Amino acid sequence: MAVSVDPVEKNREVVERLGLDFPILSDADRRVIAAYGVVHRHGGMGGVDIARPAVFVIGPDGVVRWRGLTENWRVRERPQHLLEVLRSLR
Repeated sequence: MAVSVDPVEKNREVVERLGLDFPILSDADRRVIAAYGVVHRHGGMGGVDIARPAVFVIGPDGVVRWRGLTENWRVRERPQHLLEVLRSLR
């Protein structure tokens, strides 16, 4: 799943437009991004707080097993790297 500060309607539109096979959850009140420490203060249009790009691997026990964070919204974890991380966590 993904988490976005955008409203539910906008997330639904993105899922449909891109044909995603996973949900984008709405965190309009920004509680989730605050809890995970990924708030980019004043980084959005109009100076609103948005989420830093981040990937979390959470185990079945709810414990964060790995995280990938970036300061640059253009930089994302590469799929091959994520697969290597998942293999290493087995």
